[in-house]
Amino acid sequence: MDQENTISPFEGIFKNKPTVAKKRYRVIAFMVDMFIFWLLGMVLGIFFGQRIEGEFGYSLNGLPALMLIFFGFFLWPISEGLFGQTLGKRFFDLKVVKDNYEPIGMKQAWGRFFLGFIDYIFLMGIIIAITNKQNKRIEDMVARTIVVKSNYKEKHDYMG
Repeated sequence: MDQENTISPFEGIFKNKPTVAKKRYRVIAFMVDMFIFWLLGMVLGIFFGQRIEGEFGYSLNGLPALMLIFFGFFLWPISEGLFGQTLGKRFFDLKVVKDNYEPIGMKQAWGRFFLGFIDYIFLMGIIIAITNKQNKRIEDMVARTIVVKSNYKEKHDYMG
């Protein structure tokens, strides 16, 4: 096969071969996503919730609670399935891709989402990511995904 006619799996997604996302950026991106989720919950709580006595929080029931759940679904699995990024990952220029660096689909995004609960509840994902050269957590291993630096800012220079 002719080398010039071969299409790279990075073509159209990445300018160069992507680099594995650093653990600290993944953690901070997750914290940004959690802050956005918390902030929306607080706004919904202020307008539609009941104040919890003696605490800084609100109780949501009915439609406002359902709205918050749907926003959580959009913030994590749906945005990763459609765009490969959550808002936090976008802010830090990270992207979730398949192990072969192609875009992930909804099935992998939902798998990552549900397995993420195991990662965070038992902190096993963090321990595994520390020992893994590709910084993969359980959800990445099972869904066959990897989080990489997307180089989006390099590809789309807004300054000129």
